[in-house]
Amino acid sequence: MGGIKNEQFLNKILHGDCLEWMTQINDDSVDLIIVDPPYYQVKGEFDFVFESEEHYLFFMKTCLNQFTRVLKPTGSMYVYCSQQMGAYIDLMLRDVIDIKNRLIWYRSGGVSPKKKFKLSHEPLFYCVKDIDNHTWNVDEIRVLSKYADKDKRLNPNGKVPDDVWEIPNLVGKKKEKVNHPTQKPLQICERIIKASSNIGDTLLIPFVGSGSECVSAIKFNRNFIGIEKEWDYCEIANERIKEAYKQNSIKK
Repeated sequence: MGGIKNEQFLNKILHGDCLEWMTQINDDSVDLIIVDPPYYQVKGEFDFVFESEEHYLFFMKTCLNQFTRVLKPTGSMYVYCSQQMGAYIDLMLRDVIDIKNRLIWYRSGGVSPKKKFKLSHEPLFYCVKDIDNHTWNVDEIRVLSKYADKDKRLNPNGKVPDDVWEIPNLVGKKKEKVNHPTQKPLQICERIIKASSNIGDTLLIPFVGSGSECVSAIKFNRNFIGIEKEWDYCEIANERIKEAYKQNSIKK
């Protein structure tokens, strides 16, 4: 593919529309993509983000086609979405990539609604281009089994995490919280990055938001290409990135 080489984009946040920037990223060139897109909002609960469901779904289909284009044959992609759009995103993904897991992020927290059950989880799709040949660092993400002290047949280093990830959200005054409405916890970013990339790999973060994935990439010595449309979020993320590099240099 022609155009600008990815090296010019490494470890930077590119300000602007992700679809415009994607045209300058090479085919089969990134190892891991973490997609945390704007969610389609429902009238009456939040402000409008897209004109209609159709508009949102067309946007997501166009994005997913571009993301799979730049993903290496051995690469992985994780895609967050709302419960409302989960079934649609599932079908879209199946057209372009293999789904390994439909993970559930159980996050709880937040205000309870008045006339329906409280939403406490989000779908998180784990996808790969090659179902048999992809990065999978299982020993980096093992968790302790509650049966570990009773069943000696179990791996003493822990088990593979379940497909339900119970990781609290950042509602309230948590230390890592910044001014972003859908900030993802570092704990969930770190699990994804450790499982599906190696030191020196390149991550694509097409919707940087608060910058959590970039911070985690720095911590674990991965490169990243970040894209963010909102300038205020670019500034928030860049401040976090600056601090992450500082902490990483102290650690070394």
